[in-house]
Amino acid sequence: MNIQIFLTKKIKKICIKYGISKNFDPIIRKNTKKNEIDYQINGIIKLKKKILLSPYELSIKIDNYMKKYNIFKKIFISKQGFINITLKNDWLCKYINKMYISKNFNISKKKKKIVIIDYSSPNIAKEMHVGHLRSTILGDVTARVMKFLGNKVIRQNHIGDWGTQFGILITQLKLKSHKSIHNFEKFYKKAYLCYKKDSKFIKETQKNVVKLQNKDKKCLKIWNILVNKTIKKNNLIYKKLNVLLKNSDIRGESFYNFMLPEIISDLKKKKIAVNYNGSVIVFLKKFKNRLGKNMGVIIQKKDGAFLYTTTDLACIKYRCNILKADQIIYYTDSRQKQHLLQVWEIAKKAKYITKKTLLEHHSFGMILCKNNKPFKTRDGKTIKLIDLLNKSISKAKKLVRKKYKNMNKNEIQKISENIGIGAIKYFDLSKNRTSNYIFDWKQALSLNGNTAPYIQYAYTRIQSIIKNNKSDYNVNLNNIKIFTDLERQLILTILQFEEIIFILEKNGTPHLMCNYLYDIAGKFSIFYENCPILSAKEKHIKISRIKLSILTAKIIKKGLYLLGINTVQKM
Repeated sequence: MNIQIFLTKKIKKICIKYGISKNFDPIIRKNTKKNEIDYQINGIIKLKKKILLSPYELSIKIDNYMKKYNIFKKIFISKQGFINITLKNDWLCKYINKMYISKNFNISKKKKKIVIIDYSSPNIAKEMHVGHLRSTILGDVTARVMKFLGNKVIRQNHIGDWGTQFGILITQLKLKSHKSIHNFEKFYKKAYLCYKKDSKFIKETQKNVVKLQNKDKKCLKIWNILVNKTIKKNNLIYKKLNVLLKNSDIRGESFYNFMLPEIISDLKKKKIAVNYNGSVIVFLKKFKNRLGKNMGVIIQKKDGAFLYTTTDLACIKYRCNILKADQIIYYTDSRQKQHLLQVWEIAKKAKYITKKTLLEHHSFGMILCKNNKPFKTRDGKTIKLIDLLNKSISKAKKLVRKKYKNMNKNEIQKISENIGIGAIKYFDLSKNRTSNYIFDWKQALSLNGNTAPYIQYAYTRIQSIIKNNKSDYNVNLNNIKIFTDLERQLILTILQFEEIIFILEKNGTPHLMCNYLYDIAGKFSIFYENCPILSAKEKHIKISRIKLSILTAKIIKKGLYLLGINTVQKM
């Protein structure tokens, strides 16, 4: 049940009768103040001078129309045209009980889409670092949410597995032995220094790039070793992070090589690309260079080499024409914005994309140290992602051992992993996606505030209440009902779960789910402290409150699952 959508539809229906556009947004918001009001309708005032009626007069018309539905306890209208609504308890109870018995929480069904989500996308022959965290877990949340809503989700891990860097690495490996790779970072840095200083090394690198493109057996063998070793390492990180990416989701740059000559030929044929000083370029009117002239985007160099833009054009064509995408979402940092806009513009000109295909770039901010500089080690080195995760698990383990001194090692390890990984992910996801944030170990692992350990603890606490229920009552004989205002506030919050899910689907903003889980955990805590559950004297009240507890636990567990975070049995 989506109360916002329900109210919006009703209000739009009456507004259309008075000549208001069907695209009008009545701006319905949940009331956050501690009073009797449940929802506020704030958009009517914007219609001032657009219709013959005043906002107040239109609000009266809406009031009279809405009263027919008999779901409102109270509707209050201000002279400015603001409408405040209080819903009837019986109506809230009707839908909370539907939510309880439904497998999918009675979430409204929407038209299914084919959604492609491009995320993580690390480079081959390099270790994943802390900068990969955001793309990986933000994309994974959106993939989980889209699938939960019934869409066909195609995850795409667009790894960097092609280009000049492989010519460099192949040249170095031919000089040494492929068995000598233990540390990717050191190996690549050493090879790159040779490439920068040694002219013979440069020439050999160029030859090896051409050989690789022409599928030379020896070069391909070395390339496969590099790719497979990196993927194996990355998979360990995905598993530890509880990210759902698999090998079958990998579509690296190399995958689209067979399409690149055709892309060049097609763009030339359509007079979108032209030969210019030996290169093939697309000039875009919507983008200007420093001189104010149309931006020229190179898609093939003088030496015949293809560029990243060419690969991305092939990629988007494949996703639209072969995978039949209705929506493509890219999770890359903000530095990729102009590049993506240029690729999309060329793809639209070439008609690789239909007008109905939605293209979205969900960019994100950086992780910073307390000095507001990029998050690095004390000596200024980039932090490896695996090291960050292991450190969090280690810190969580100390907390678990302190509380459970007699717990066996396997159980300690499992709980520590769930708490440690959950803490890292939640701390990131609880921040607005578009903002930079300062990483803080103390806050991330705190049992107080909007953190994973607090939400995980809230869940274990509710589960403990449910397990301690020794009565043999058949909970199906009684429905959830409202006996106090605290129950009402908890029920109203639970019913807003669908609203949050739909916002996540639309905007890719998981911090709203974090805020929601923190809100529901807090409301349950207040309800638990003030309303007897297992000790309630009357049977129907006890059953109602047990069921409300069960539903709250299910919502928290599902919310954490959508964030890619596990619950724990002990805290």
